Amino acid sequence: MYKFLLIVAILPAIAFGQTPFRPCRAGGPVPDSVAIEGCTALPCTIVSGSPLIARATGIRSPVATPTVEAHIVARVLGLDVGFRIPEELRDACAVGISGASCPLAAGQQFDYTLNHAMTLPLTGITAQVEVGLTAADGTRITCIEIDAQIVS
Repeated sequence: MYKFLLIVAILPAIAFGQTPFRPCRAGGPVPDSVAIEGCTALPCTIVSGSPLIARATGIRSPVATPTVEAHIVARVLGLDVGFRIPEELRDACAVGISGASCPLAAGQQFDYTLNHAMTLPLTGITAQVEVGLTAADGTRITCIEIDAQIVS
C-alpha cells in the first residue's frame, strides 16, 4: 500500500515535469506548481551561462498592486552569496507575468516565467535559491526555495 501511495505522489511530478520546492523561510504564498526545465528532483543542476527556463503557475496576488518586482537570492550554508536578478528581469510586469497584466487586483491569478541565461558568481557548489515576486507595497506575492547544484 505504501509503495502505491509513493508512486501516486511521485508520478504527477514526473509526468508533468514539475519541480519540487519549499516555501521561503521568511514566508509568503506559494504557486500551485513550479516547473524548471530539466529538473524533477532536488537539487536542480543549473549550468552557469546557460538558459534557465522556469515557470510557476497558479500564483494569486494577495493584494492589489500597480507593479511587481522579481527577486532571486542564492545562499550557501545560510550566507547570501551576492547574486541578484539582472536589472532587465526585475520588472515582472514587463517580463515574466502571463495570464494577467499589471496593475493586478487582489486575488488575481497569473503565471510567471523566468527565461534567462545567468552567469552565476560561484560554481561547484550547492546553493539554496530563493525566487519571489513582491508587490509595490512590499507584500510578498509568492516566494519559493529550491536547492541547486551550480556547475560551469
